[in-house]
Amino acid sequence: MNELSAISLYTGAGGLDYGFEAAGFCTRVAVEFEQDCCATLRANTDWNVIEKDIHRTSSDEILDAAGLETGQADVLFGGPP
Repeated sequence: MNELSAISLYTGAGGLDYGFEAAGFCTRVAVEFEQDCCATLRANTDWNVIEKDIHRTSSDEILDAAGLETGQADVLFGGPP
């Protein structure tokens, strides 16, 4: 079975991601602008982390960091404030 890929927006410390990973998804990229959350993600995961405001991050940048092409992600999720 192919691994299911996920793109995470407004990632925070990764709570939603951990649930998705328990369900069989792999977080290919996480976008979060809060410095402490990004440090936590980097310390506890091997995910690609874009430390930037989502409103200033292009779809191409996200897909490139995830190593995906348009339409290849199986799920896009996020926890906006």
